[in-house]
Amino acid sequence: MQNTKTMTPAEIVTWLDRHVVGQSKAKRTVAIALRNRYRRRLVEEPMQTEIYPSNLIMMGPTGVGKTEIAKRMANLVGAPFVKVEATKYTETGYVGRDVEGIIRDLVRSAVNLATARAREEKKDEAETRVSKRLLDAVSANGIDYGSPEELSELITNGKLDEIEIELTVTEKAMGVEVFPMIPGQGFDNQMNDQMKKMLDKVIGKKRKKIRLTVAEARKKLFDDEISRILDGGDHIKEGLKLAQQEGIVFIDEIDKIIGSEGGSGPDVSRMGVQRDLLPLVEGSTVSTRYGPVKTDHILFIAAGAFHGSSPADLIPELQGRFPLRVSLDPLSETDLLRILTEPESCILDQYIMLLAADNLELVVEEQAKIRIAATARYLNEEKEDIGARRLRAVLSFLLDEYLFGAPDLIRGRVRLTGKKAEERLGVLVERKDEEGYIL
Repeated sequence: MQNTKTMTPAEIVTWLDRHVVGQSKAKRTVAIALRNRYRRRLVEEPMQTEIYPSNLIMMGPTGVGKTEIAKRMANLVGAPFVKVEATKYTETGYVGRDVEGIIRDLVRSAVNLATARAREEKKDEAETRVSKRLLDAVSANGIDYGSPEELSELITNGKLDEIEIELTVTEKAMGVEVFPMIPGQGFDNQMNDQMKKMLDKVIGKKRKKIRLTVAEARKKLFDDEISRILDGGDHIKEGLKLAQQEGIVFIDEIDKIIGSEGGSGPDVSRMGVQRDLLPLVEGSTVSTRYGPVKTDHILFIAAGAFHGSSPADLIPELQGRFPLRVSLDPLSETDLLRILTEPESCILDQYIMLLAADNLELVVEEQAKIRIAATARYLNEEKEDIGARRLRAVLSFLLDEYLFGAPDLIRGRVRLTGKKAEERLGVLVERKDEEGYIL
């Protein structure tokens, strides 16, 4: 299997084509950004530290694939990824979310990723320990199951899953709230975490005996053993490194924090959010519950519709930290048809599989698919353009009869023809009975 972290830009674009329709310019730009990260790792120090990521701004209306491209590229290379909305943050000094919370969320994602990898690596070791503890517990049950080898085989094959055994397990002592948990106030929350860990060590862990089945014990013991193995391990350090070197932050609605020249009130706060974001993008050290994190080499991708504004309206210092700009095209009827049917796990296949779960086989004719795409495009033109998101609304309306009727009122195999789709969607186009679907 190919190492996704070493894929060339052309290979990355080919992979993205399987999930996102069109937007070739945006795909090229993010593919180059990903490849540059790999190239940087091959450069010797001290030059490696001096090479910073080329942050970019994606411009385009909602629903054209901005978030999808960023999310897919993070999944491709297994990088920690966090998506935030710029409008959810407020200037320092106001009550609300602190922008440093963005990095804390990223670090949490990175540590979870590193922990999941460590769990997978240590899985065999933990299972070996679990098998030994289960063998001891079942042996102490007082029932003769033959030799230890025969007993071990019975446990491994699940033949004794319903047998009840007694286990001695550890329980963490109840944590103490030292400081009140304040959303967005990272220092207090971090102090809480540190104090709780210290108190856990001082107070220790309680041990108690419980009775449960072998099947239940297997899961509980695995969690217990994997925690023992990972306790004091390198996965936290690996998570911090992952966040610093491979983290991706997607800042949506960045155009919404553009204030007017010489503005007051909310405009001042918006400009303040830009100034608060600047140190993160420039490179600074943020304190997190897992330790300090440098943001110098985190890749920042910003996105916005930029209706009536442009990236040039951001404060000059922030503009300079987003040197790459790429425009995404509005979706045509052809694009919507391709989005409906082509990507892996496309939305039409999702609905077909949902109905198949209730033993209803839905066959959608080609003309019906064309009708769905045409209706979605028409509604986007007549109402607010929400891009590909309109497809889900149109499909929900069109398939309402089947979604409600399966499995008791409608069974077997049904065919959705172009004529039936046109009749049903005609009601939607005429603005009748649409409120529950088109928002």
